[in-house]
Amino acid sequence: MTRQFRKTVLGWWNRWPRSPFVRRPEPWTLRRALRAAAAGVGLLTLGLLGLGVAGALSTGALGRVWNLRSELLPIEVQDRRGAPLGVIDHCREGNAVNAVPCRESLSVPLTGVSEAFLLAYVAKEDVRFFSHSGVDLGRLPRSVLSGAGGSTITMQLLKNSVLAGHFDYDTDRRGPLLTVARKATEFVLAPLVTWRYGRREVLAMSVNSLPWIGIGQRKGVYDASRAVFGVEPADLSLAQSAFLVGLLPAPGRYLVQEDTPPETATARFRWMRSQQLVTLNILRSHGLVSDGAYAQAVATPVQPRLWRVEYAGAGADLRVVSAARNPDYAQEPEPVWAMQELVRRELRRAGVDPKRVGRVVLTIDAQAQAALTQRVQGEGATGPRAAGVAEGAAVVDVRGGGIVALASSTGGSLSSDPGRQWAASALRPVASTVKPLLYALAFGDGVTQLSAFRDEATGYAGQAILNNSGGFLNRAVTVREANARSLNTVAVQVGTPREKALRRTLDALGYRADAGNTSSVSLGTYRAAPLDVAAAYASFANGGTRCEPHLLAEVYDRAGRPLSLPRPDCAPLWDEVVAYETFDLLTGAVSSNAGHVKFLRPTAWQRLSGRAMPLGAKSGTTDDVNDTWCAAVTPQYAMAVWIGDPDGRQSVPVNLYRDQAACREVGLLRDLPHDRTSVPVPPGITTVGGVAVPLPGLNPRNPSPPAP
Repeated sequence: MTRQFRKTVLGWWNRWPRSPFVRRPEPWTLRRALRAAAAGVGLLTLGLLGLGVAGALSTGALGRVWNLRSELLPIEVQDRRGAPLGVIDHCREGNAVNAVPCRESLSVPLTGVSEAFLLAYVAKEDVRFFSHSGVDLGRLPRSVLSGAGGSTITMQLLKNSVLAGHFDYDTDRRGPLLTVARKATEFVLAPLVTWRYGRREVLAMSVNSLPWIGIGQRKGVYDASRAVFGVEPADLSLAQSAFLVGLLPAPGRYLVQEDTPPETATARFRWMRSQQLVTLNILRSHGLVSDGAYAQAVATPVQPRLWRVEYAGAGADLRVVSAARNPDYAQEPEPVWAMQELVRRELRRAGVDPKRVGRVVLTIDAQAQAALTQRVQGEGATGPRAAGVAEGAAVVDVRGGGIVALASSTGGSLSSDPGRQWAASALRPVASTVKPLLYALAFGDGVTQLSAFRDEATGYAGQAILNNSGGFLNRAVTVREANARSLNTVAVQVGTPREKALRRTLDALGYRADAGNTSSVSLGTYRAAPLDVAAAYASFANGGTRCEPHLLAEVYDRAGRPLSLPRPDCAPLWDEVVAYETFDLLTGAVSSNAGHVKFLRPTAWQRLSGRAMPLGAKSGTTDDVNDTWCAAVTPQYAMAVWIGDPDGRQSVPVNLYRDQAACREVGLLRDLPHDRTSVPVPPGITTVGGVAVPLPGLNPRNPSPPAP
């Protein structure tokens, strides 16, 4: 632009008439700067309020805040005799957006928490908790602009409950905008929570929902105190309380493995010790503990259950020398931990919203559950399990199908994922445990235990059928002997003309066909979970009626009112004569010298103690030995055990197969208390040489299988 052109333009501009309303900018003064700052704060506050209201509406948090107390209260779970089994959290209900994983928790009142813990928690997390309405304006800027710290106890409660899984907490999303949106929503909702429940109730809800996520998926002061120190929350000392509160910013730092390098483990524990001292110093600086109590807590060498710590020095000079994982540590979750998703699923099937439920009574027997869990999650009856080998076991009551015990070697102690609860979900080929079902079908078609078939070379669809021994007896054998010896040749001869009927029966039992297996269905190609196998065997001691296995016995709402449940789904599967004959067939497999499970016969002590009730069993192993089974039944209980690779990739170790590990597990049935020690003999049964068979001329017929 030339100089002449600039002069022309500027001259034209200067000749333009000025409006009397247009003035030159006023100079900045202190008063004007303060007014602008106040206006900026006002606009920022209005913006945050708007953002918070939008966040509360979009997440549905307003309604959940109004019912927060009931939402945070877990479902109390009892066994059939009223013994406590633990609690069930309200988490991941249906398709809920809330992504908080299921964790063990147990709510306790403030009177059940030590004063030392409450002082430490409030002092470190929100020292002005009892003087503000849920939002501490002095800490608000830091709360809004940072992802951690600055929040009040009320805001933390909202973050860990109704807002979890929405913004940046318990999600895979991160970013300053999400953090600001969450904090703004907390800012809007926190005063509402304080007004709705009062500070004491807010504090109670908070200490019962603290996310010690790193400690075995625990949350709440009850589970943290039990898991870390093995004490009740009311018995937490000042030193222990400061240690727990110090863990809250990073609870995952508490975990340590056997292979963690000593230097790393020691450094980690020293960090936890430093956080404990920070908490104690805060308490002393605010005058909440005396100098004597502070000195005693600092000088206490805390020993968490997971750790083995060596200290040196004394008093204020106490210091950590070394720390490592305690090799004797064992975490035993509440029995219901492994069943919580199954309970929720059953509640929904019954048309009951789990959020309405305050207490459930299960068909589980606490003592039987403890015994089964110890066997399955421990070393089992025959020693420790190899890596990659899982085990699932289920015990059901033959009268009604109530589940007495349910345990899995993996999935139960570390995860509530129903897909890893092998007892209910491991759909594996059932192998020879199908043979008693086949013979029961044949008993309703003119065959008896004494019917004879030749054990000789047999084929099926062009395939040669071999016995487990690899050879043949080359003689006629009865069905009773064939079952005791688990002869494949006889099973195929009996089953081939009845294959369609067997398939219908297995479909009705919840077994699933394996389209990729072209062998005879009579050899156990169908797949099922141990729970379904146990329910099928229960029908032999229940007069031929098969009942759907279930966990719920009674359900009560938050006010203690009983909620209606559908009646157990039971349907006749066998004629009562057929059922008794099959029960006798199974007991014969235990008592026969030709059987493989002679170790299940009652011992002298069991006879003397009255635990020699009839017990029938059948083992089974797949051709590739990826699965080994055992199913058993007494007059009162039925049990099924599966051991194998859930993915079907590796074989069961030889010792588990040869030692009949699965059948040794079912020996538990003799240890369970029985009030029914015999199966009633139905009319139409007689005995020939000690073998139960129908009366001459009687031709029992099984009913049509119920629809699957």
